[in-house]
Amino acid sequence: MKKMIALTIMTAIILTGCESVDDDAVQANGTPAETTVSAAEDTSESVSEASAADITAAVMAEIEITSASEKTLDDIGAFYDVDTSSVSDMSVFICGSGAYPDEIAVFRFNDSESASSGAEAVRKRLENQTELYTDYTPEEVYKLEDANIIEKDNWVILTICSDNPRAAEIINGLIR
Repeated sequence: MKKMIALTIMTAIILTGCESVDDDAVQANGTPAETTVSAAEDTSESVSEASAADITAAVMAEIEITSASEKTLDDIGAFYDVDTSSVSDMSVFICGSGAYPDEIAVFRFNDSESASSGAEAVRKRLENQTELYTDYTPEEVYKLEDANIIEKDNWVILTICSDNPRAAEIINGLIR
């Protein structure tokens, strides 16, 4: 069922056509990610009704998160220093084997202050992973260097995968 919803959403995004640059997505190096959002989707409304699980499902329908292992609110503290009581919705998949840095983390926080704190936790996670994989598997570091951190309203989203620009496009099509 989730794959069908994700495919329906993706079809709608692809068919909308016109594109505009989204300034809310940045690469790990701080430069704006070259992502696009359809003009039909680019409204002044805050966010869509997509859930965190909808977002991860849509990305993972197109882009493999190697050995994806879903993390729960109970075990997220081992990966992210976030106040779990401030998280209203979350979906996180991390490479279960640890051999690859592949990861998608989608957080929706209760308020903007919590979102700012959550964004800092995501940046710290990315820094730590970059340090680790630089020595561990340097051939995978490109995924971390091109990683996206998307902050929009109370959403904070991290993608570390083989096609970070496409992941950002998918995400920006789901949140407005």
